[in-house]
Amino acid sequence: MTPDPDFPPTQFSPRSGLFRIEGIPWLARMIDKGRASLSGTLGEYAYPCAMDDELLKFLGLDSGVFLDLLRITDDEQELVSSLGISLRPAAERSIWSDVFMIRYARLLEELEREEGRKGMEE
Repeated sequence: MTPDPDFPPTQFSPRSGLFRIEGIPWLARMIDKGRASLSGTLGEYAYPCAMDDELLKFLGLDSGVFLDLLRITDDEQELVSSLGISLRPAAERSIWSDVFMIRYARLLEELEREEGRKGMEE
């Protein structure tokens, strides 16, 4: 696959929205975008976007509080632990993740293609 010229290798590129942390899709990408927003390297990406807002709602946070957590927590494992995701029932996390993946399937697939990843079907 030819890389998208709109995403040169030197430009910030967040992790795939399909990558899961504690079983939650999009979290790694939102962490990356939040950190890039704080450092002024976000580029053409948006933080928060509608998908960030969906995840933030599940976490019971707003975008500003999440940025505050990123400011005070350099260690990703510590950050994820502070979000309390692992304290939620596995069924709740699984249902939320499944609904998120269904609701945003088309957009997730499009992002994978645009960013030169294989996509969801492979």
